Amino acid sequence: MRLVVRTKVPSQQVAAWKGRHPTKDHFDVVIDGNTKVFGPDGKLLLQLIRNELDPQTVEASYPAFKWMKRFKTDMRGMYSGAVAMGRWKLKDGTYTKSKKMRKPVDENGYKVNIPSAIGGYIEAQRGRYPFCRATLVTRDYPEEWASMQGLLRTSAAAYQRHAPEHYQRQMEYVKKTHSDWVINDTPFTTVTVNNHIPAAYHQDSGDIKDGMGCMAVLKQGTYRGFELVIPEYRVAVRMEHADLLLFDPTIWHGNMKPFDESDDAERISVVMYYRKGITGCDTPANEVRKAQARGTL
Repeated sequence: MRLVVRTKVPSQQVAAWKGRHPTKDHFDVVIDGNTKVFGPDGKLLLQLIRNELDPQTVEASYPAFKWMKRFKTDMRGMYSGAVAMGRWKLKDGTYTKSKKMRKPVDENGYKVNIPSAIGGYIEAQRGRYPFCRATLVTRDYPEEWASMQGLLRTSAAAYQRHAPEHYQRQMEYVKKTHSDWVINDTPFTTVTVNNHIPAAYHQDSGDIKDGMGCMAVLKQGTYRGFELVIPEYRVAVRMEHADLLLFDPTIWHGNMKPFDESDDAERISVVMYYRKGITGCDTPANEVRKAQARGTL
């Protein structure tokens, strides 16, 4: 199906919802099958491809993506809908003393840690890692990382088939990137794995704008909710097991909170993309030498 959205909610209105979860009054249409959605300017906003991933590939990769649930982060608390940034409550009921160290906290004042982790490669950052590098999962867990490759390659091939122009634009970045920073046989540098997390409204600011994000969903058990809402265009997307979604990562999006969950309910989103910061990365050895020469390592 082809859907063209004619109106757009003002960006300043949507930006005010950052860090909030969607509600039912934020959308009029639910995409629940193979559909391409275009904006008023004719630009492809998203494409849902139902049951795109073959069962054998999903079965082989699922345990590794579920295994990533052990890695939790307090760097994405606002993504999960934390109510504030600030000092957090300790186990004894007191609060941390430093006013400079601020973390996302929940309504009870506790620091928010969510099971969200990245694989692949990441650009230089301030602090402990002033150089481009492989992520912890890719560097220290080669067997688990290898188990994920089938799904990543299958998703990349589907991306090429269904959105060839966007794929080719993304491959132009890949051609200019050292091969050590690209996931083999894909146009992606990085993958984010979220284990059963309904995302609050956000934009994926670290992605290149010329390509598309690519998201697979793996699920077990039953639940309701978790629709991905695009509030600017008042559209929601209902993804099922082994579905693939191609989408413009710069648009605001977030998930409805789940409800009516079975005891074994689980939803894993696997988000594959090219990080724009990777474009300036040198070889791994040179990255470390540069950091050492600057005195930052």
